[in-house]
Amino acid sequence: MFDVFEAGLISCAITLFAAAFVRRLKEYRALMIGGGVLLLITALYPRPANRLGVYLFGPAAGAVRLPDEVFGVLWWILGAWLFKSVLALILRRTLFPNDNQPHARRLFADLATGLVYVVAFVGIMDTVLRQPISTVLATSGVLAIVLGLALQNTLADVFAGLAINIERPFGAGDWITVNTVAEGQVIEINWRATRIKTTSNDMIIMPNSVIAKAVITNHRRVNDPLWQAVAVTIDHGVTPSRVTEALEAAARGAEGLARGVSPVVYARGVSDSLVQYELCFAVDNFSDVPLAQSDVVKRLVNELNRVGIPMGAAPTELHLVSMRTSAVQRAATPAPIISRPANETVVART
Repeated sequence: MFDVFEAGLISCAITLFAAAFVRRLKEYRALMIGGGVLLLITALYPRPANRLGVYLFGPAAGAVRLPDEVFGVLWWILGAWLFKSVLALILRRTLFPNDNQPHARRLFADLATGLVYVVAFVGIMDTVLRQPISTVLATSGVLAIVLGLALQNTLADVFAGLAINIERPFGAGDWITVNTVAEGQVIEINWRATRIKTTSNDMIIMPNSVIAKAVITNHRRVNDPLWQAVAVTIDHGVTPSRVTEALEAAARGAEGLARGVSPVVYARGVSDSLVQYELCFAVDNFSDVPLAQSDVVKRLVNELNRVGIPMGAAPTELHLVSMRTSAVQRAATPAPIISRPANETVVART
């Protein structure tokens, strides 16, 4: 009654329908059902070589007589949907295996979806509705020019978003600083803008075209700890080894510091009687930097006070002697008596 080709398509469709209800394959249920429906449409299409399709839906007596265009439109639309779904699955399993950039994946998936449905629309117009595709392309070209002029700023943001997601200078979850004026954690990178959440829980929405031209500092692009520094000046009379030991002891055990990374102390310069030291410590998370800095400073001050090392210049005792004496004090002071030899002659000059 029907050919082996149609029988094979129907068998594959039944297999996909059965596999769709297997619990272990629940994640792929929609793809399997869609694939099974596409195979059934292909197997039942009422073309002359398909006797089953002609018998069920063809012009023969007693048939349902569905228009061929219904099969064509359903085939193209369902095929486009399946291709889009498989492409999204491939993106999640290959380019984004850890799913740590869902917004970037969605951006590429949306772009691919648009292209796939455009191809499906052209296929429907050409193969199903038998309309001249050249007229459609000419009309769409004029429309594209008009839309391009009207939406040039939006298109600049869209292409900048694509460039950001292709180059990946930062991603969702990274802490960034934009031109030293905006700092926070990247929440989302969509078609038009990038959303940044600051430490004060404010949301900064920056157009992608602006970010593409800005200087970006990514604080979490690599997995290495973030190094921070606290500077302090000590009198040169205190030995550097003693200062280094005290500063390192102050930083150990502070909150928010990276585990397994010891603090380091550097002597950075000398100015008059002062020596400038820099205490460097590592932090795992950029959001913990303020807490770690605060705790390190408090521990540093307490430790220096405990060991008796003053910060800054050593205190200097200054005694002031007044050069003015009152008239009463001068009158009360007896004149000094000068003794001279008997044979000394005093000559008075006027």
